[in-house]
Amino acid sequence: MKELRSWLLKNIDIKLLSIFLAIILWLYVASGENNPIVENFIDVSLTATNLKEDLVIKELPSTVSVGIKGPKNIINNISSHQITGIVNFSEINKVGQYILKVEIAPPKRTEIIKIIPSEIKADIERILTKEVEVEYSLIGIPEKGYSLAEEPKIIPSKVKIIGAQSILENVKQEICTIDISGIKEDFNKKIKINAIDVNGNEVKGVKIEPDTVEVSISLSLGYPEKILPVKPRIIGKPAPGYYISQILAKPDEIKIFGNYSKINNLEFLETIPINVSDITTTLSVKVPPALNEGLNIVEGETTLIEVTIQVKEALVQKTLPSVPVILQDLSPFVSCEIKPEVVEVIIEGENILIDPLKKEDIKAFVKFEDNFQVEQKVKVQVEVPDGISLIKIEPEEVTVLINK
Repeated sequence: MKELRSWLLKNIDIKLLSIFLAIILWLYVASGENNPIVENFIDVSLTATNLKEDLVIKELPSTVSVGIKGPKNIINNISSHQITGIVNFSEINKVGQYILKVEIAPPKRTEIIKIIPSEIKADIERILTKEVEVEYSLIGIPEKGYSLAEEPKIIPSKVKIIGAQSILENVKQEICTIDISGIKEDFNKKIKINAIDVNGNEVKGVKIEPDTVEVSISLSLGYPEKILPVKPRIIGKPAPGYYISQILAKPDEIKIFGNYSKINNLEFLETIPINVSDITTTLSVKVPPALNEGLNIVEGETTLIEVTIQVKEALVQKTLPSVPVILQDLSPFVSCEIKPEVVEVIIEGENILIDPLKKEDIKAFVKFEDNFQVEQKVKVQVEVPDGISLIKIEPEEVTVLINK
Protein backbone atom coordinates (compact mmCIF):
# COMPACT_ATOMS: atom_id res chain seq x y z
CA MET A 1 0.00 0.00 0.00
CA LYS A 2 2.80 2.31 0.89
CA GLU A 3 4.52 1.46 -2.39
CA LEU A 4 1.32 2.22 -4.40
CA ARG A 5 0.99 5.58 -2.72
CA SER A 6 4.63 6.34 -3.42
CA TRP A 7 4.14 5.43 -7.05
CA LEU A 8 1.08 7.66 -7.39
CA LEU A 9 2.85 10.65 -5.89
CA LYS A 10 5.96 10.20 -7.92
CA ASN A 11 6.08 12.72 -10.81
CA ILE A 12 2.58 13.88 -9.89
CA ASP A 13 2.82 17.10 -11.94
CA ILE A 14 3.58 15.24 -15.16
CA LYS A 15 0.77 12.80 -14.51
CA LEU A 16 -1.78 15.61 -13.89
CA LEU A 17 -0.69 17.43 -17.06
CA SER A 18 -1.11 14.25 -19.07
CA ILE A 19 -4.62 13.75 -17.70
CA PHE A 20 -5.53 17.39 -18.48
CA LEU A 21 -4.23 17.11 -22.05
CA ALA A 22 -6.15 13.88 -22.54
CA ILE A 23 -9.37 15.56 -21.37
CA ILE A 24 -8.76 18.50 -23.74
CA LEU A 25 -8.10 16.14 -26.62
CA TRP A 26 -11.25 14.17 -25.83
CA LEU A 27 -13.33 17.35 -25.67
CA TYR A 28 -11.86 18.59 -28.98
CA VAL A 29 -12.64 15.30 -30.71
CA ALA A 30 -16.12 15.21 -29.18
CA SER A 31 -16.84 18.81 -30.14
CA GLY A 32 -15.59 18.21 -33.72
CA GLU A 33 -18.18 15.50 -34.12
CA ASN A 34 -21.04 17.84 -33.00
CA ASN A 35 -19.72 21.04 -34.65
CA PRO A 36 -18.71 20.18 -38.23
CA ILE A 37 -17.59 22.68 -40.89
CA VAL A 38 -20.63 23.86 -42.89
CA GLU A 39 -21.43 26.32 -45.68
CA ASN A 40 -24.31 28.77 -45.99
CA PHE A 41 -25.43 31.72 -48.15
CA ILE A 42 -26.44 35.04 -46.59
CA ASP A 43 -27.81 38.19 -48.22
CA VAL A 44 -25.79 41.16 -46.93
CA SER A 45 -26.16 44.89 -47.52
CA LEU A 46 -23.86 46.70 -49.93
CA THR A 47 -22.19 49.98 -48.98
CA ALA A 48 -20.30 52.48 -51.15
CA THR A 49 -17.21 54.08 -49.65
CA ASN A 50 -14.77 56.86 -50.58
CA LEU A 51 -17.03 58.42 -53.23
CA LYS A 52 -16.00 61.98 -54.15
CA GLU A 53 -18.32 64.68 -52.78
CA ASP A 54 -19.28 66.02 -56.21
CA LEU A 55 -20.19 62.59 -57.57
CA VAL A 56 -23.23 60.40 -57.04
CA ILE A 57 -24.10 56.81 -57.91
CA LYS A 58 -27.09 56.61 -60.23
CA GLU A 59 -27.92 53.08 -59.15
CA LEU A 60 -26.28 50.53 -56.85
CA PRO A 61 -27.56 47.06 -55.83
CA SER A 62 -28.72 47.09 -52.21
CA THR A 63 -27.54 43.56 -51.39
CA VAL A 64 -25.29 40.76 -52.57
CA SER A 65 -25.43 37.04 -51.75
CA VAL A 66 -22.40 35.74 -49.79
CA GLY A 67 -21.33 32.12 -49.45
CA ILE A 68 -19.63 31.62 -46.08
CA LYS A 69 -17.86 28.57 -44.59
CA GLY A 70 -17.01 27.76 -40.97
CA PRO A 71 -17.93 25.82 -37.82
CA LYS A 72 -21.64 25.05 -37.62
CA ASN A 73 -22.19 26.83 -34.30
CA ILE A 74 -20.66 30.04 -35.72
CA ILE A 75 -22.34 29.89 -39.15
CA ASN A 76 -25.77 29.27 -37.60
CA ASN A 77 -25.44 32.34 -35.40
CA ILE A 78 -24.19 34.78 -38.05
CA SER A 79 -26.77 37.38 -39.13
CA SER A 80 -26.69 39.60 -42.22
CA HIS A 81 -25.96 42.60 -39.96
CA GLN A 82 -22.57 41.15 -38.97
CA ILE A 83 -21.27 41.19 -42.56
CA THR A 84 -21.10 44.17 -44.92
CA GLY A 85 -20.26 44.29 -48.58
CA ILE A 86 -17.99 47.19 -49.54
CA VAL A 87 -17.56 48.86 -52.93
CA ASN A 88 -14.57 51.20 -52.91
CA PHE A 89 -14.87 54.29 -55.16
CA SER A 90 -11.58 55.90 -54.08
CA GLU A 91 -10.09 55.73 -57.59
CA ILE A 92 -13.17 57.12 -59.38
CA ASN A 93 -12.72 60.81 -60.24
CA LYS A 94 -15.16 61.48 -63.11
CA VAL A 95 -18.56 60.53 -64.44
CA GLY A 96 -18.97 57.32 -66.39
CA GLN A 97 -19.80 53.64 -66.10
CA TYR A 98 -17.51 51.42 -64.05
CA ILE A 99 -17.16 47.76 -63.06
CA LEU A 100 -16.03 47.49 -59.42
CA LYS A 101 -15.18 44.58 -57.16
CA VAL A 102 -17.26 43.77 -54.07
CA GLU A 103 -15.11 43.35 -50.96
CA ILE A 104 -16.25 41.44 -47.85
CA ALA A 105 -14.32 40.80 -44.61
CA PRO A 106 -15.28 37.41 -43.08
CA PRO A 107 -15.96 37.05 -39.32
CA LYS A 108 -13.39 35.20 -37.23
CA ARG A 109 -12.97 31.45 -37.87
CA THR A 110 -14.98 31.74 -41.14
CA GLU A 111 -14.10 31.93 -44.81
CA ILE A 112 -15.87 33.69 -47.70
CA ILE A 113 -16.18 31.13 -50.48
CA LYS A 114 -18.36 33.01 -52.99
CA ILE A 115 -19.86 36.47 -53.64
CA ILE A 116 -22.82 36.80 -56.02
CA PRO A 117 -22.29 39.05 -57.87
CA SER A 118 -18.57 39.50 -57.20
CA GLU A 119 -18.54 42.72 -59.30
CA ILE A 120 -21.14 45.42 -59.78
CA LYS A 121 -21.77 47.92 -62.57
CA ALA A 122 -22.11 51.51 -61.35
CA ASP A 123 -23.16 54.62 -63.31
CA ILE A 124 -21.46 57.67 -61.82
CA GLU A 125 -22.99 61.11 -62.34
CA ARG A 126 -22.02 64.62 -61.34
CA ILE A 127 -24.02 66.32 -58.60
CA LEU A 128 -25.53 69.52 -60.01
CA THR A 129 -27.17 72.54 -58.41
CA LYS A 130 -29.74 74.82 -60.00
CA GLU A 131 -31.86 77.68 -58.72
CA VAL A 132 -35.60 77.55 -59.37
CA GLU A 133 -38.69 79.66 -58.67
CA VAL A 134 -41.00 78.36 -55.94
CA GLU A 135 -44.55 77.87 -57.20
CA TYR A 136 -47.63 77.27 -55.11
CA SER A 137 -50.82 75.22 -55.23
CA LEU A 138 -53.95 76.23 -53.31
CA ILE A 139 -56.22 73.68 -51.65
CA GLY A 140 -59.77 74.57 -50.63
CA ILE A 141 -61.39 78.00 -50.30
CA PRO A 142 -61.63 80.48 -47.40
CA GLU A 143 -64.67 80.91 -45.16
CA LYS A 144 -67.78 82.08 -47.07
CA GLY A 145 -67.62 85.82 -47.74
CA TYR A 146 -63.83 85.95 -47.66
CA SER A 147 -61.36 85.88 -50.50
CA LEU A 148 -57.63 86.24 -51.03
CA ALA A 149 -56.80 89.92 -51.30
CA GLU A 150 -53.70 89.23 -53.37
CA GLU A 151 -51.42 86.48 -54.52
CA PRO A 152 -49.72 84.56 -51.68
CA LYS A 153 -46.29 85.90 -50.77
CA ILE A 154 -43.50 83.33 -50.60
CA ILE A 155 -40.12 83.99 -48.96
CA PRO A 156 -37.65 83.07 -50.33
CA SER A 157 -39.08 83.10 -53.84
CA LYS A 158 -36.23 80.93 -55.16
CA VAL A 159 -34.54 77.82 -53.78
CA LYS A 160 -31.65 75.60 -54.78
CA ILE A 161 -32.20 72.04 -55.89
CA ILE A 162 -29.27 69.62 -55.68
CA GLY A 163 -29.01 66.15 -57.16
CA ALA A 164 -27.81 63.90 -59.94
CA GLN A 165 -28.26 65.28 -63.44
CA SER A 166 -30.62 62.46 -64.51
CA ILE A 167 -32.87 63.15 -61.52
CA LEU A 168 -32.83 66.94 -61.92
CA GLU A 169 -34.01 66.51 -65.52
CA ASN A 170 -37.23 64.95 -64.16
CA VAL A 171 -38.04 67.94 -61.95
CA LYS A 172 -40.68 70.21 -63.52
CA GLN A 173 -41.19 72.59 -60.60
CA GLU A 174 -40.67 73.24 -56.91
CA ILE A 175 -44.07 73.62 -55.28
CA CYS A 176 -45.49 74.37 -51.86
CA THR A 177 -49.07 73.28 -51.22
CA ILE A 178 -51.10 75.88 -49.28
CA ASP A 179 -54.29 74.73 -47.57
CA ILE A 180 -56.68 77.71 -47.23
CA SER A 181 -59.78 75.65 -46.41
CA GLY A 182 -62.13 77.65 -44.18
CA ILE A 183 -59.62 80.38 -43.21
CA LYS A 184 -61.09 83.76 -42.18
CA GLU A 185 -58.03 85.73 -41.18
CA ASP A 186 -54.53 86.45 -42.47
CA PHE A 187 -51.86 83.92 -41.63
CA ASN A 188 -48.13 83.26 -41.92
CA LYS A 189 -46.95 79.70 -42.08
CA LYS A 190 -43.84 77.70 -42.88
CA ILE A 191 -44.55 75.14 -45.59
CA LYS A 192 -42.36 72.33 -46.89
CA ILE A 193 -41.36 72.38 -50.59
CA ASN A 194 -41.58 69.35 -52.84
CA ALA A 195 -39.91 68.67 -56.18
CA ILE A 196 -42.60 67.63 -58.70
CA ASP A 197 -42.34 65.91 -62.11
CA VAL A 198 -44.53 66.49 -65.19
CA ASN A 199 -47.14 64.03 -63.85
CA GLY A 200 -47.41 65.80 -60.50
CA ASN A 201 -45.51 63.10 -58.62
CA GLU A 202 -42.84 63.91 -56.04
CA VAL A 203 -39.26 63.42 -57.27
CA LYS A 204 -37.12 61.56 -54.76
CA GLY A 205 -33.34 61.73 -54.45
CA VAL A 206 -32.94 65.53 -54.57
CA LYS A 207 -31.99 67.98 -51.86
CA ILE A 208 -33.75 71.35 -51.60
CA GLU A 209 -32.11 74.31 -49.84
CA PRO A 210 -33.99 75.64 -47.99
CA ASP A 211 -36.66 72.94 -47.92
CA THR A 212 -39.30 75.21 -46.33
CA VAL A 213 -40.59 78.69 -47.19
CA GLU A 214 -42.51 81.37 -45.29
CA VAL A 215 -45.97 81.81 -46.82
CA SER A 216 -48.14 84.88 -46.11
CA ILE A 217 -51.86 84.92 -46.94
CA SER A 218 -53.93 88.14 -46.87
CA LEU A 219 -57.75 88.00 -46.87
CA SER A 220 -60.43 90.54 -47.73
CA LEU A 221 -64.21 90.65 -47.49
CA GLY A 222 -66.06 90.10 -50.76
CA TYR A 223 -64.81 88.65 -54.03
CA PRO A 224 -62.56 90.00 -56.80
CA GLU A 225 -63.90 90.57 -60.32
CA LYS A 226 -62.28 89.74 -63.63
CA ILE A 227 -63.14 90.30 -67.31
CA LEU A 228 -62.40 87.18 -69.32
CA PRO A 229 -62.57 86.46 -73.07
CA VAL A 230 -65.09 83.82 -74.13
CA LYS A 231 -63.79 80.71 -75.87
CA PRO A 232 -66.47 78.43 -77.42
CA ARG A 233 -65.76 74.76 -76.79
CA ILE A 234 -66.27 72.75 -79.99
CA ILE A 235 -66.66 68.96 -80.09
CA GLY A 236 -67.03 66.73 -83.14
CA LYS A 237 -66.13 67.47 -86.78
CA PRO A 238 -68.07 68.87 -89.75
CA ALA A 239 -69.18 66.53 -92.51
CA PRO A 240 -66.41 64.98 -94.63
CA GLY A 241 -65.07 67.53 -97.09
CA TYR A 242 -65.93 70.51 -94.84
CA TYR A 243 -63.94 72.48 -92.29
CA ILE A 244 -64.63 75.21 -89.72
CA SER A 245 -63.62 78.53 -91.25
CA GLN A 246 -64.61 80.91 -88.45
CA ILE A 247 -66.02 80.91 -84.91
CA LEU A 248 -67.68 84.06 -83.51
CA ALA A 249 -68.89 84.66 -79.93
CA LYS A 250 -71.21 87.48 -78.88
CA PRO A 251 -70.41 88.90 -76.40
CA ASP A 252 -66.75 87.93 -76.73
CA GLU A 253 -65.97 88.65 -73.05
CA ILE A 254 -67.77 88.41 -69.71
CA LYS A 255 -67.14 89.87 -66.26
CA ILE A 256 -67.20 87.32 -63.46
CA PHE A 257 -66.46 87.32 -59.73
CA GLY A 258 -65.39 84.60 -57.35
CA ASN A 259 -62.87 83.36 -54.85
CA TYR A 260 -59.31 84.47 -55.58
CA SER A 261 -58.04 80.91 -55.56
CA LYS A 262 -60.54 80.06 -58.32
CA ILE A 263 -60.32 83.19 -60.45
CA ASN A 264 -56.65 84.15 -60.26
CA ASN A 265 -55.22 81.82 -62.89
CA LEU A 266 -58.15 81.89 -65.31
CA GLU A 267 -57.25 83.32 -68.73
CA PHE A 268 -60.56 82.67 -70.53
CA LEU A 269 -64.04 81.21 -70.08
CA GLU A 270 -65.16 78.22 -72.09
CA THR A 271 -68.77 77.64 -73.07
CA ILE A 272 -70.50 74.35 -72.54
CA PRO A 273 -69.65 71.94 -75.40
CA ILE A 274 -71.11 72.68 -78.85
CA ASN A 275 -71.45 69.64 -81.13
CA VAL A 276 -70.62 70.35 -84.79
CA SER A 277 -70.66 66.72 -85.97
CA ASP A 278 -71.54 66.41 -89.70
CA ILE A 279 -72.65 70.04 -90.20
CA THR A 280 -72.41 71.45 -93.74
CA THR A 281 -73.81 74.96 -93.16
CA THR A 282 -73.36 77.79 -90.67
CA LEU A 283 -74.50 76.87 -87.13
CA SER A 284 -75.75 79.49 -84.62
CA VAL A 285 -76.53 78.55 -81.01
CA LYS A 286 -76.93 80.27 -77.62
CA VAL A 287 -75.06 78.54 -74.80
CA PRO A 288 -74.03 79.44 -71.23
CA PRO A 289 -70.40 79.68 -70.11
CA ALA A 290 -69.05 76.74 -68.11
CA LEU A 291 -68.39 78.11 -64.61
CA ASN A 292 -66.58 76.14 -61.93
CA GLU A 293 -67.92 76.11 -58.40
CA GLY A 294 -67.10 79.37 -56.65
CA LEU A 295 -67.37 81.50 -59.83
CA ASN A 296 -70.35 83.68 -60.78
CA ILE A 297 -71.35 86.12 -63.53
CA VAL A 298 -71.53 89.75 -62.42
CA GLU A 299 -75.10 91.08 -62.26
CA GLY A 300 -76.12 92.79 -65.50
CA GLU A 301 -73.87 90.62 -67.67
CA THR A 302 -75.47 88.30 -70.22
CA THR A 303 -75.78 84.68 -69.15
CA LEU A 304 -75.96 83.22 -72.69
CA ILE A 305 -73.32 83.44 -75.41
CA GLU A 306 -74.42 83.51 -79.04
CA VAL A 307 -71.92 81.38 -80.93
CA THR A 308 -71.77 81.32 -84.74
CA ILE A 309 -69.76 78.56 -86.41
CA GLN A 310 -69.10 79.00 -90.11
CA VAL A 311 -68.03 76.07 -92.29
CA LYS A 312 -66.66 75.87 -95.80
CA GLU A 313 -66.20 73.02 -98.18
CA ALA A 314 -62.62 71.88 -98.23
CA LEU A 315 -60.60 72.30 -101.41
CA VAL A 316 -59.56 69.07 -103.10
CA GLN A 317 -57.26 68.31 -105.99
CA LYS A 318 -57.97 66.14 -109.00
CA THR A 319 -55.66 64.81 -111.71
CA LEU A 320 -57.02 64.54 -115.25
CA PRO A 321 -54.73 62.44 -117.46
CA SER A 322 -54.56 62.40 -121.27
CA VAL A 323 -56.14 65.81 -121.92
CA PRO A 324 -55.73 66.39 -125.71
CA VAL A 325 -53.80 69.48 -126.81
CA ILE A 326 -55.24 71.45 -129.75
CA LEU A 327 -53.62 74.15 -131.90
CA GLN A 328 -55.35 77.53 -132.08
CA ASP A 329 -55.08 80.19 -134.80
CA LEU A 330 -53.70 77.71 -137.30
CA SER A 331 -53.76 78.79 -140.98
CA PRO A 332 -55.79 76.44 -143.21
CA PHE A 333 -52.75 76.27 -145.52
CA VAL A 334 -50.52 74.83 -142.80
CA SER A 335 -50.44 71.32 -141.40
CA CYS A 336 -48.68 70.34 -138.21
CA GLU A 337 -48.10 67.74 -135.53
CA ILE A 338 -48.04 68.19 -131.74
CA LYS A 339 -45.78 66.01 -129.58
CA PRO A 340 -46.91 64.85 -127.15
CA GLU A 341 -50.54 65.05 -128.19
CA VAL A 342 -51.90 64.91 -124.61
CA VAL A 343 -50.97 66.42 -121.23
CA GLU A 344 -51.81 65.72 -117.60
CA VAL A 345 -53.71 68.51 -115.81
CA ILE A 346 -54.01 68.90 -112.01
CA ILE A 347 -56.86 71.14 -110.79
CA GLU A 348 -58.20 72.24 -107.39
CA GLY A 349 -61.58 73.37 -106.10
CA GLU A 350 -64.53 72.55 -103.88
CA ASN A 351 -65.50 68.91 -104.01
CA ILE A 352 -69.00 69.70 -105.26
CA LEU A 353 -67.50 71.42 -108.33
CA ILE A 354 -64.48 69.27 -108.97
CA ASP A 355 -65.87 65.77 -108.46
CA PRO A 356 -68.01 65.62 -111.66
CA LEU A 357 -65.33 67.14 -113.91
CA LYS A 358 -63.93 65.02 -116.75
CA LYS A 359 -61.07 65.65 -119.14
CA GLU A 360 -63.59 66.68 -121.78
CA ASP A 361 -64.50 69.67 -119.57
CA ILE A 362 -60.90 70.96 -119.71
CA LYS A 363 -59.48 72.73 -122.75
CA ALA A 364 -55.72 72.44 -123.34
CA PHE A 365 -54.28 74.34 -126.29
CA VAL A 366 -51.25 76.02 -127.86
CA LYS A 367 -51.31 79.12 -130.05
CA PHE A 368 -49.74 78.92 -133.49
CA GLU A 369 -46.97 81.37 -134.19
CA ASP A 370 -45.85 81.61 -137.83
CA ASN A 371 -42.18 82.34 -137.15
CA PHE A 372 -40.94 80.21 -140.05
CA GLN A 373 -39.55 77.58 -137.69
CA VAL A 374 -40.29 74.04 -138.73
CA GLU A 375 -39.96 72.78 -135.17
CA GLN A 376 -40.78 74.93 -132.15
CA LYS A 377 -41.43 74.56 -128.41
CA VAL A 378 -44.74 76.09 -127.34
CA LYS A 379 -46.17 76.57 -123.84
CA VAL A 380 -49.44 74.74 -123.16
CA GLN A 381 -52.38 76.82 -121.92
CA VAL A 382 -55.46 75.46 -120.12
CA GLU A 383 -58.96 76.85 -119.62
CA VAL A 384 -60.87 75.54 -116.57
CA PRO A 385 -64.48 76.15 -115.40
CA ASP A 386 -65.32 78.96 -112.96
CA GLY A 387 -64.48 78.15 -109.34
CA ILE A 388 -61.68 75.77 -110.37
CA SER A 389 -57.98 76.57 -110.04
CA LEU A 390 -55.23 75.23 -112.27
CA ILE A 391 -52.43 73.69 -110.22
CA LYS A 392 -50.10 72.06 -112.75
CA ILE A 393 -49.70 71.02 -116.42
CA GLU A 394 -47.39 68.13 -117.24
CA PRO A 395 -45.54 68.69 -119.53
CA GLU A 396 -45.71 72.47 -119.55
CA GLU A 397 -44.44 72.65 -123.15
CA VAL A 398 -45.05 70.59 -126.29
CA THR A 399 -43.20 70.42 -129.60
CA VAL A 400 -45.04 71.69 -132.70
CA LEU A 401 -43.78 70.35 -136.05
CA ILE A 402 -44.87 72.59 -138.98
CA ASN A 403 -45.45 71.26 -142.49
CA LYS A 404 -45.91 74.23 -144.85
